Amino acid sequence: MTSLGNLSLALATLSALISVGALWYGDRLGQKEGEGTTNVGYLATFGVLVFSTLSVLVLLFAFLTNNFQFEYVATNHTTDISNLRWLYQISGVWAGREGSLLFWEWLVACFAAFVAYKRLSVTDRLSNIALAVTNVIQVFFLAALFIATNNPFKVSPANWFDPTTGKLAIQAAMNPLLQHWAMILHPPTLFIGYAGLTIPFAFAMAALIVGDGSKKWVELSDRITVFAWLFLGVGIGLGAIWAYVVLGWGGYWAWDPVENASLLPWLTGVGLLHSFTMYRRREGFKLWAVWMSAVSFAAVVLATFITRSGVVESVHAFEKDPLSLYLFLTLMLGSIVAAGVGMFLRKDAFASAEEFESLTSRDAAYYFNNVLMFVAALIVALMTLSPALFGGMKWGAPTYNLIAHIVGIVYVSIMVVCPLLSWRRTEGAKFWAKFRTPLIAGTGLAAVMAVLWFTQLLPNAEAGMTAASAVPIDRMLWRPLSLVGLIVAAYAITMPIYLFWAGARARAASKGESFGGALYGIVTKARSQSGGYLAHLGVGIILVGLVGSAMFVQDYKGAVAKPGDTFKAGDYVMTYVSTDQKQLANGDQLTTAHFTAAENGRPVGGVAPAELFNAVAQQSTRNVAIVYEPLRDVFIVLEQVNQDGSLQLSAKVNPLISFTWLGFALLIAGTTVAVWPRRVAVAR
Repeated sequence: MTSLGNLSLALATLSALISVGALWYGDRLGQKEGEGTTNVGYLATFGVLVFSTLSVLVLLFAFLTNNFQFEYVATNHTTDISNLRWLYQISGVWAGREGSLLFWEWLVACFAAFVAYKRLSVTDRLSNIALAVTNVIQVFFLAALFIATNNPFKVSPANWFDPTTGKLAIQAAMNPLLQHWAMILHPPTLFIGYAGLTIPFAFAMAALIVGDGSKKWVELSDRITVFAWLFLGVGIGLGAIWAYVVLGWGGYWAWDPVENASLLPWLTGVGLLHSFTMYRRREGFKLWAVWMSAVSFAAVVLATFITRSGVVESVHAFEKDPLSLYLFLTLMLGSIVAAGVGMFLRKDAFASAEEFESLTSRDAAYYFNNVLMFVAALIVALMTLSPALFGGMKWGAPTYNLIAHIVGIVYVSIMVVCPLLSWRRTEGAKFWAKFRTPLIAGTGLAAVMAVLWFTQLLPNAEAGMTAASAVPIDRMLWRPLSLVGLIVAAYAITMPIYLFWAGARARAASKGESFGGALYGIVTKARSQSGGYLAHLGVGIILVGLVGSAMFVQDYKGAVAKPGDTFKAGDYVMTYVSTDQKQLANGDQLTTAHFTAAENGRPVGGVAPAELFNAVAQQSTRNVAIVYEPLRDVFIVLEQVNQDGSLQLSAKVNPLISFTWLGFALLIAGTTVAVWPRRVAVAR
């Protein structure tokens, strides 16, 4: 079976090389004379998918049958015995270094085959070159899979097995922290985003090579780009949920290097999508679109570089691999250099009216959007890589948070006013006529936010500052930043609601429809615009959640020794009832502490934090107990069971965190609406 896996990888690599050669030579021959050769390149692209799929299926079958002759299966198999066991067996495919890289390559092959399928009847030069670039990238990934540390089809050493029984004799298995429903979905959704961002880069490079500065390449890659960015966002969100409910520290983002790695292409992707909008609608931001395509792809490769090279320490990163380091470093730097050189050589073909007459125009807002996203991604990348680049300097979460708070508030402020600005130049009278109503409504909501800040959040100021701050400047800016953040969020929430309302009123008046029918028509007919409004609404709500759950967290620690003892967390009092321990059929030991909970004397039910000790991995995971409320969560963790039977507990009160999850859901819903398939005429 391992031989079949390696053979399928070799055939996939050969197919990719044939495709690149055929597409390049077919392009040299010309559209008509090279048609047969070009078709070979397309068919070979399908071959890459077929053989990559076979590789994934071989590995999947090995997991489903617990075939420990595969070293990768032996070290990443699940020991879970719940109803989710079969899903954890499937997720073993992407649980470790080797399998995740194979899965990622397979997704790139899927996107390449999709492009080949859609363009096979046309085989225009732009599509041919884009497909060739995509297959060059696949060669890099496939080459990485043949490196010993990345090969998922290595055979387990003989001394790993008991010579008498033939069973696996070493203590190795999937990390128990990964055995959670969110972690089943987090890596594949993230990898779909990573793989999908290969396509806009490939078409951007093809446009540079061909010298085609029209919007054709954007139209051919736009939907895939939005689709990829959507899944990248879903992946980041699922990772945040997993961190919140599994890791036990009470948060969902710690600025870990691997977390940052996934954030980088998401940030540049925001700029890329806005550049595409300008390109399609106004023939502007042409060089921005090419540049952000290249930077987004480079950020994806940087994510691989950070995770697999070992240059930055992280609890999520894999062991050091010098060969992968140089391979992905070459791919990352090569993509940036190639794009830069191409932009210089083709600057005339990609010239566009990117200048704007006024800083208060919509063009300027789009420009500042791109600058902010690019600079933010660059800062996060440099800070993340600082231990490797600047002799061990390592930045902590407080510094990241301070920068994120300031940049986030500025960005959302631009987002609020952008829809009301005019192209080229905004006339003051017209702007005021449009802005007056949302300003009044937003001010009302801002007043509510200010009251919430003063009565609910500020009383916990010192606890919040202790949890979220460590540098003097943050201590000075923390209170005003939190208030400004809530006020900006109020306008960010109000604006898209107003735009839906105003648009529905205008449509109802012009078409004689009811308000509800007009609103439905806007959402279903103008999906890109409506999806954008929903996404912006989600961002505003997320900002409320971030202010509360990142800047006003309260920490509590304590212990209980006997039934009847109490543990306090804010307004909550948890009364210790009992502890039970049981050994599961797979040898794991589950310890559960039972409490009754009351808020200001009002019973709210029971909570039961627990600890699960994995017998194979010799590692404990915490099953946290969370009391969910509309305006806060109370997060209780069983830290330790002492020998005398007493319990060490910790708790966090996370204000407004539910807004983070609600806003995230709306952001995803809006992006889904925007990307929903529709019949459009695409340039051929």
